Amino acid sequence: MPALPALLALLSLAPPLEGELRESRPGMGTLLTVAVVAPPERARAGIDAAFAVFDRVDRVMNEWRPDSPLSRLNARAGRGWVTLPADLCEVLRIARRGARETGGLFDPTWAAVSELWRFDGTEQAPPPDDAVRARCALVGWRGLELRARRGGPGCEARLQRAGMKVGLGGLAKGWAVDRAARRLRALGLRDFLLQAGGDLYAAGRRGGAPWHVAIRDPRGGPLDAMAALDVSDRAFSTSGDYEHAFEAGGRRYHHLIDPRTCRPSPASRAVTVLARTAVEAEILGKAAFLEGGEAGLARVEAAGAAAILVGGDGAVRVSPALAGRLVRAARDAPAEP
Repeated sequence: MPALPALLALLSLAPPLEGELRESRPGMGTLLTVAVVAPPERARAGIDAAFAVFDRVDRVMNEWRPDSPLSRLNARAGRGWVTLPADLCEVLRIARRGARETGGLFDPTWAAVSELWRFDGTEQAPPPDDAVRARCALVGWRGLELRARRGGPGCEARLQRAGMKVGLGGLAKGWAVDRAARRLRALGLRDFLLQAGGDLYAAGRRGGAPWHVAIRDPRGGPLDAMAALDVSDRAFSTSGDYEHAFEAGGRRYHHLIDPRTCRPSPASRAVTVLARTAVEAEILGKAAFLEGGEAGLARVEAAGAAAILVGGDGAVRVSPALAGRLVRAARDAPAEP
């Protein structure tokens, strides 16, 4: 059963408008939703095109699929170069650039510890400290190398040490959302919404108004909104400590692993970033979540994006660019500029 997305479009709680076609399917480890406002035949073509992009990304970039090219790279860690398709090469380059620009806060090689931290309900206790330290020695984005492939498309990649592993997770979802948005625009569609888990892109308008998007309260239920915002031609990404999590010894453990410590970060409860692309929002959101507080918010704003950040202590910080646009805020955690 796919987890409920961290970012909830309010449109999903109401029937589609006249002239809107909407479809949701499980995929990429989450729930995928495409909504298009257009005549039926054109809307159907757009939905099919978007899901074709999502399906391709899932086949190529899902590290949990043993037949994916990414799994092939991970399986050959420490054993030389692997030829990869062009789309995966592009995402790996983006991942390396994001790691460099965030000083390693965003690091695709965090996945070396992913098998220690289980959030599928099978484990309800943190792994032993010595096991975390041993695996953490394998985390480091510089150990992921890429080079051009001679005489063919794609690239060659290698992981320097045995035991290293790349996990693209939200970055792959964000890239899929951006690629699907380009595909729909190429079909002449202008009004649509694409969502893959916590990554979303809202284009144009719905019923003559911007798309109305709700942001989940990190300490509420799956359908409890902390705030809502009207959005057009922008991407969102939300990272929260409430999905894929358990509590032990009075502490919450979740899937947002700090690559510096290889442990779940207590710095934030949730971060939502509004940016030009879902990829940009995803990278900034992960880095801001791990950094937390004013520093996390400043990082987002320095990149020309905006954010709503809920700190580990529950304090809510909002970029000035968003403060006047929030439609609703939680009663116990009012938004603060």
